[in-house]
Amino acid sequence: MHTISHYLLRRLLAGAVLLCGAGLAKAQDLTAPLPKDPKVIKGKLPNGITYYIRPNSKPEKKVELRLAVNTGSIMEDDDQQGLAHFMEHMNFNGTKNFKKNELVDYLQSIGVQFGADLNAYTSFDETVYILPIPTDKEGNLDKGFQIIEDWAHNALLTNKDIDDERGVVLEESRMGKGADDRMMMKYLPKLMMGSRYANRLPIGKDEILKNFKHDVVRRFYNDWYRPDMQAVAIAGDIDSATAMKYILKHFAGLKNPAKPRERTMFEVPARQKPDAVVLTDKEATNYQLQIIYPAQKGKADKTLGDYRQSLMQQMVTSIINRRLSDLAKGSNPPFPYAMVGYGEEWARGYENFSAFAMFGEEGPEKALNALTAELVRVKQFGFNETEVELTRKSMLSMVEKMYNERNTTESSNYVDEYVRNFLQDEAIPGIENEFQYYKQLLPGIKATELNNIIKDWMSSPNTFTLVTGPDKEETKLPNDKEMLAMTQKGFQQQVQPLEEKKVATSLLAKKPTPGKVTGQVKDEELGATTYTLSNGAKVTIKQTNFKSDEILLNGVKKGGTNNYGVADKSNAKYAATVAAAMGFGEFAPSDIDKVIAGKPVKIGMNMQPIQNAITGSSNVKDFETLLQLMYLRLTAPRIDESLFKAYVDKQKTQIQFLTQNPQISFFDTTLNVLYKNNPLAPVPFPKAKDFEELNMARAIDIYKNEFTSADGYHFFLVGNVDPAAALPLIETYIGSIPSANKEPKFSDNGVRPVPGLLSVKKGSEKQSLIIASYTGELPYSEDFKMKAEALAEVLNIKVIEEMREKLGSIYTGGYYASVAQFPYPHYSMAMQLPCGPENVDKLLAAANDEIKALKEKGPDQKDIDKVKNQWKEAHRTEVQENKYWSEALANVLFWGNDKNGVLQYDQRVDKLTPADIQQVAKQMFNGKNEFISVLYPENFKTDKPRSSN
Repeated sequence: MHTISHYLLRRLLAGAVLLCGAGLAKAQDLTAPLPKDPKVIKGKLPNGITYYIRPNSKPEKKVELRLAVNTGSIMEDDDQQGLAHFMEHMNFNGTKNFKKNELVDYLQSIGVQFGADLNAYTSFDETVYILPIPTDKEGNLDKGFQIIEDWAHNALLTNKDIDDERGVVLEESRMGKGADDRMMMKYLPKLMMGSRYANRLPIGKDEILKNFKHDVVRRFYNDWYRPDMQAVAIAGDIDSATAMKYILKHFAGLKNPAKPRERTMFEVPARQKPDAVVLTDKEATNYQLQIIYPAQKGKADKTLGDYRQSLMQQMVTSIINRRLSDLAKGSNPPFPYAMVGYGEEWARGYENFSAFAMFGEEGPEKALNALTAELVRVKQFGFNETEVELTRKSMLSMVEKMYNERNTTESSNYVDEYVRNFLQDEAIPGIENEFQYYKQLLPGIKATELNNIIKDWMSSPNTFTLVTGPDKEETKLPNDKEMLAMTQKGFQQQVQPLEEKKVATSLLAKKPTPGKVTGQVKDEELGATTYTLSNGAKVTIKQTNFKSDEILLNGVKKGGTNNYGVADKSNAKYAATVAAAMGFGEFAPSDIDKVIAGKPVKIGMNMQPIQNAITGSSNVKDFETLLQLMYLRLTAPRIDESLFKAYVDKQKTQIQFLTQNPQISFFDTTLNVLYKNNPLAPVPFPKAKDFEELNMARAIDIYKNEFTSADGYHFFLVGNVDPAAALPLIETYIGSIPSANKEPKFSDNGVRPVPGLLSVKKGSEKQSLIIASYTGELPYSEDFKMKAEALAEVLNIKVIEEMREKLGSIYTGGYYASVAQFPYPHYSMAMQLPCGPENVDKLLAAANDEIKALKEKGPDQKDIDKVKNQWKEAHRTEVQENKYWSEALANVLFWGNDKNGVLQYDQRVDKLTPADIQQVAKQMFNGKNEFISVLYPENFKTDKPRSSN
């Protein structure tokens, strides 16, 4: 269950969201209304409840249910601030048919995981409940509908249950506090111009959460949880008639109040003059600036013309963001990152244009001037045809891929779309219609039309400039008045039109000389064939129909950062990103982006401790481009000193203040102590000195040594890949990779964790974090790995039951088990519990009690069964995904794991017993391998933490 995130995150997301729309008439009649997708049944019962039904078999034997309530924190009375979100919590803590904890207990028993599957969220204007139901067993679906009916009108809201949940919600509130929250509370009233939204953050006020009378939350529930404010969305492996039967059974009898309260829509006043706010906080981690234009009332897509307008808006933000990306990737970047976005922000029904950039210790002026110069340039000169065409190609490619995968779209995508239709009036014409709209509308959109859109967005001079960052003496930030003057000066710059440059059409000047397939082995059980090439590389192909237009590439070879000592630690760790920052062949990074524009092709490389990994993806049509891009990156790294310097400077700017955050600083200190300050120990967060130590020539030498030889490579291709069509391309672009005839190896660098106790005091908020690590060395077996992971899941059940529900002392937290064979056989059980400092001892004692009970008695069979059912349900879904098989094949065919771990997964899970878990608990929690570290706020008096077992 989560609430609204910080403003910046919402803006970043908004810039990436496709603005959705609707339908097209044959002659492009722009007044034609947008149709509803005929594959979805939408209706309304006499009591006003809206419903959506969409039969869909991806994934099989699962139905996605959503209950959407058209209310959120904006509808709270003054004495209810935070109770819309609190009510969301209460629906998991006792309803007419599921008493407290019974709901979560039941869902866990049928394979639904709390948090990962079962969830909910509350924002300003809406509350949405998320419930996936496996349908492999009779009765599951009926219970699922009973649950969402209970959420809609059957919450018990007993005094005791309400009081028990206060601590959990207050812990969630505690977790959100910090630098971003403190600064937001200062700028939000000015940004929102006195709107009610500024005073109705979903998390609410702690004082109210602690002290509200029980009837106050009941009043909210009775006022706003009513059928005319609700919708039920259903998509999945279910026929329409059955779904309709359940809707009538569970929702037709709901009644509205005799005198329902009006669901008000609240306004955001128009800004009457420009303004600027500069805020700092000692715990902030980076400098940011935003230029926010006044919010305007938005308009839902109702007609083809509206849809066309949405496409143009998306094109405008895409083109500007490409320009800003080019600047950030250039040889003298004015900022490490910048973007623009247009869309709904805080208030439903309001949209605005905004721009964002990061900057460093030098202050905001350079970044601001570059950002405003680009905005002035597009407003004054508009866009050139080259960049308009690149954007057309990208958008068409994206929607074509969605269209090609229309029969393998997950049910969760559909129900989430229908929830938006209910709450935000988003059109739902269906991908078949949308694909046609894109094809017919995009070619006719002219650059001059896009120019008019940006002029409209930037028509008001009444911008709000927001600057936030660390409170550092060495950084001289302007005050509010100076920042406003700086912004206005930036918009008065004289600029020239963007120079239109020719875009290359091919990544490679000529095709490489192909290698040959020299052998093949087919594994019938895995459904995969492995080909050996003349240069020694291996390629395994598994053709699937899970996604109609997806091919995943996974390449792996032994090697990695463990092969290098302290002097090369940074050069090895960042070798792949250094190479990517300078480009390949004839192309700088931004040039490559333009060459592949319109092709959904991605490739990434990274050095891990014992392996070098390549991951990529493409659609079917552009599979050759994927292989070309990989070949280019493997064979033609380039040197560019100016781009290298820009890379180093950008990285330092983005990370130099990370340890101002108390929790990041705590993690860093904890890892140092856990590994006895070993300079080769894992680095959880990079530091500026890591990049200052980089040597360009040495980093590229390491990149060449680790990546550019075919020796030892095994590539895995999974998806809609036809072997007959793929093999000639594989021979050309993988078979031609040079071979050095040198067997790659990985090393054990000897880094080992140690036991101990640590207490760290950092931070001004009353926040603590408990980290525990239990480590050791044991002979590796996949059997032990599964049992260790089951032990972690049993402990996580107890975290929810005991620490969250009974003690009310945490919102989230848990255990994670890791068992590895290489570079040496070892295991780790890690625990994290964010909490209040006053609860540290209580939670350590609770953790100790649970571990002790598992060692002495073993787990309850009921908990083991929950883990089994959750695992089998998750596995039943994941085996229908290409990503799963890409990783599984590498584990079996490259690392040598037993394939029966994949093929007989359910049987292995079914064999787990309480005695197995008890035995593993004794091995992992042996009293000799424990490291406990606790973060306390500054000025909090405490002794070092005591051992928990």
